[in-house]
Amino acid sequence: MSFSLTSSPYSTYQYPAFVGMKEDSMDDNVDTFACGPSAVGVGVAVQRTAANAITIKNGASATLGVGVALHDHTVGYWGTWPQLFTAPSGQYQPTQPVSVLTRGRCWVAVSDATGVADGVACKADATTGQFNTTGVAVTNAVFRSSAINLLNVDWTTFTLAAVVELHSPWV
Repeated sequence: MSFSLTSSPYSTYQYPAFVGMKEDSMDDNVDTFACGPSAVGVGVAVQRTAANAITIKNGASATLGVGVALHDHTVGYWGTWPQLFTAPSGQYQPTQPVSVLTRGRCWVAVSDATGVADGVACKADATTGQFNTTGVAVTNAVFRSSAINLLNVDWTTFTLAAVVELHSPWV
């Protein structure tokens, strides 16, 4: 006896994460910073807006870099009823508190998959913060996977992503 389903709300294989989610439950550190004057994306490298500032912005910097902005299920749910319950934007808005992974593993947005593989040193774009192998070096960070397409929090678009380990002892 055999049968088949003609439609299903679930795919055969589920996506492993959203960009900006922690990769596992290893020992990690998450700090909180205030979103600076412009929106901050999730799963990208972030840096302070100035030396010793508590505000951050997208981008990588050798001197001002702090970590990766983590995914938060409430990001984008900003406003009043009924807009409060609209689809998430996946960006922190100015003055919102931003969860920043400073040590550990997470899924990050990748601008170019060329050379992205387990153990390769991470670099990131100085402006967007998307990871790659050609931008600004991210101190003590390595890729822990190759790049794959992940479904975004809007459930309709995809982002090229990979796992990054911050403060890897092997770098």
